[in-house]
Amino acid sequence: MARICLPANLSAQEKRVLDRAVERRRELRAGARLIRAGARMDALYVVRSGSAKSCGVLSDGEEYVRAFHLPGEVAGLEGFAEGRHSCEVVALEPLSYCRIPIGRLELLMETLPGLRREMLRLLGRSLEEAQRARAEMSMIDARARLAGFLVDLSRRLERRNLSATHFRLSISRRDIARHLGLTLETVSRSLGALRRASWICVRARHVELLRPEALAALMAR
Repeated sequence: MARICLPANLSAQEKRVLDRAVERRRELRAGARLIRAGARMDALYVVRSGSAKSCGVLSDGEEYVRAFHLPGEVAGLEGFAEGRHSCEVVALEPLSYCRIPIGRLELLMETLPGLRREMLRLLGRSLEEAQRARAEMSMIDARARLAGFLVDLSRRLERRNLSATHFRLSISRRDIARHLGLTLETVSRSLGALRRASWICVRARHVELLRPEALAALMAR
């Protein structure tokens, strides 16, 4: 359970200690808020099943989507910057999650070297993913942005020992558009173009990557 709620290469003793600090059996319905923007950071959250999005509102009132959180991933890391959360985290579908109170986490980081290393790894990966998302936003070609999004999603699922090429996409096209800085119509057209090229297969919310290497090559141009 400790591995699910905070993936880490911890010793058996460290896992037992961490296991006692984790609060489980928590659930949310689709559309409910896990984290409220502006709220004091009092815990880290780890998705057990389902998915969620981190989102905010631009000056013109439009919503933007900063990130998506998949099973095994942590939500709320940005709160370390100011001690408060800068964005909302909303369940995209029925969500189960673990909660680790920040006070307990800080105490454990002082005594568990493996946990300190894991937190640094998580923060580093969060920074890397933010930089990658910024690079994708700079791509002019909408198909390349969408290809990059699908490839990143595939890699993250693979890290959790889930299928990297066949998955249910609980994320709406509108949220994908808000994440990639595109219009809903452009996302739909780009998906259609990738489907006609036989690089992906889309049936309702189920997506299959037929040629992931072609998607990666498109993203790299």
